[in-house]
Amino acid sequence: MSMRGPLLVLLCALVGACGPDTGQGPFAKVEEKVWRVVNRNHRGEDGLYVQATFRTFAYEIAQAYKAAEAEELSQEQLQSRLQQLVYSFVDASYPATDGTDINNLYIQYLIYANPNFDPTNKLEVRLFNSWRAQFVRRVVGKIYDIKYPVLRNNYDERWGLTLYSRLVFAIHIDNKQSDLKPHIADIGARTFLVDEEGTRYAPSGLAGPYPYEYHRPETDVLDGEIVYWVFFPNRKADRKTPILTSESKFFTLEIEGLGEEPVRSLQWNMPLVYPKLPQRRLYSEAEVEEVATE
Repeated sequence: MSMRGPLLVLLCALVGACGPDTGQGPFAKVEEKVWRVVNRNHRGEDGLYVQATFRTFAYEIAQAYKAAEAEELSQEQLQSRLQQLVYSFVDASYPATDGTDINNLYIQYLIYANPNFDPTNKLEVRLFNSWRAQFVRRVVGKIYDIKYPVLRNNYDERWGLTLYSRLVFAIHIDNKQSDLKPHIADIGARTFLVDEEGTRYAPSGLAGPYPYEYHRPETDVLDGEIVYWVFFPNRKADRKTPILTSESKFFTLEIEGLGEEPVRSLQWNMPLVYPKLPQRRLYSEAEVEEVATE
């Protein structure tokens, strides 16, 4: 019995390539569902609108799949994108004051692997690059571990609820339905994470409360809309105990003194429940066409 018919049906179901064009691919639909999971919004009585997106690792993966689908990338190209995503975090600069500088793989290498590393020695540099690449491959391999859904809360001890042991938020504010032009010059310093016990945590970055200087609002007052980012190290005052764990029930993001409301609160209930991807592997148009014409 030929497998061509069943295989074609399977591919059609997976990639949505054999039915009417809805204008949105299966991975774009999943990303939209994930966005609803990680996004919260609040419109105050004064008309100011706040939208906060919790940038989890699962959401970053969903976005990578959506982009790969739109650009018609191959599975190998998608996995290369995911590797670059991981590289962007392990190579990034982190504040030393809150201890997250240990996230940088170069610092980890100096501490745990080779304290005498000589960056001017080409052989030692190749060894470091090999060690670093092996780490990234392991992380991407955990994404594709068949024992687990691709989109999930935990991948390893540093990825999952967090982006490499930090709780990352992108926050959008606009006053399109308000006559107010609130003060926003220090909005990052007035944004706090609150855990179940009511403990408040301030953001930490390389530019005060902001991850980098370019996240700082360019104006002192809001006239239109802005997006700013804040990072919270996922650790309490002892620098060991995580703020959010797989046992957490909820957490809240609070913005103080924005407009006419003393505090604006956005809450996420835990655990975050992600939808399933239609498949782990991208099937190209050529693969679907090959099956269809056999």
